[in-house]
Amino acid sequence: MNKKHFILGGDIKKSLTEGYRLDLKSILKDAFVISKKHYLTLILACLLTFVILASSYTLMTQAFSGLGDNGAMIVNYIITLLVAPPLLTALQMMGVHHAIGLKSKSNDLFHYLNMTLKLSLATMMISLITNVISVILTQTLGDLGFKLSIVVLLYLNMTFSLVYPLIAEKKVPPQMALKLSFKLVNKNLGQFTLLFIILVLLAVIALVPYGLGMIFYIPFYFNLMGIVYRQICGVGVVATEVSDKDDTPSDEFEA
Repeated sequence: MNKKHFILGGDIKKSLTEGYRLDLKSILKDAFVISKKHYLTLILACLLTFVILASSYTLMTQAFSGLGDNGAMIVNYIITLLVAPPLLTALQMMGVHHAIGLKSKSNDLFHYLNMTLKLSLATMMISLITNVISVILTQTLGDLGFKLSIVVLLYLNMTFSLVYPLIAEKKVPPQMALKLSFKLVNKNLGQFTLLFIILVLLAVIALVPYGLGMIFYIPFYFNLMGIVYRQICGVGVVATEVSDKDDTPSDEFEA
């Protein structure tokens, strides 16, 4: 039994030094095809995520109800920093796996619970950066600063969109993941901005029929971002060559 390690997709070092180009038409088309193929698995994982987050919020709200506004703040912090990150990371990584031709299961949603502290730290750092910038702009420029802070918030959410898969797949520390994601997105900011504008427009369209379109949009989003990650960073894969009694080789793949 021999194991071979190789990268599918892009090369993160090359993307950082030489840049990259995204074929948006091809990415959108591939995301649609992949979403059709893996729709059931991913939508079940998304629904399970919603149930977990909603149930956690309800239970913790009741537990901290005696603390008033402070209790609500504590609940929001727990959900945002501890409960949500590993679940959202799992959804993103399911999209990454689909992008390289691997199957996933709905219970893969719990695969990254062991990385909760790292993912929570990254979330905390992103939240701190955005809040500090927002406060500074609002206090120095007033209403104009508030409007600018919204633009900056959207920009930072876009530039940090690769943080979770970088931590989960590349196993880099949170602070390095933030730095890499920021640099990678800004290497081709124009195309990334256009891509996110398209995603926002699709989200608005999905919300029109009483929000029912979101059950198609959300899996599509995670699969699309999986393709983007594959093309920019590449995905490490282990190929295990296995021989049966007839010495016929076959390949088993895992990311």
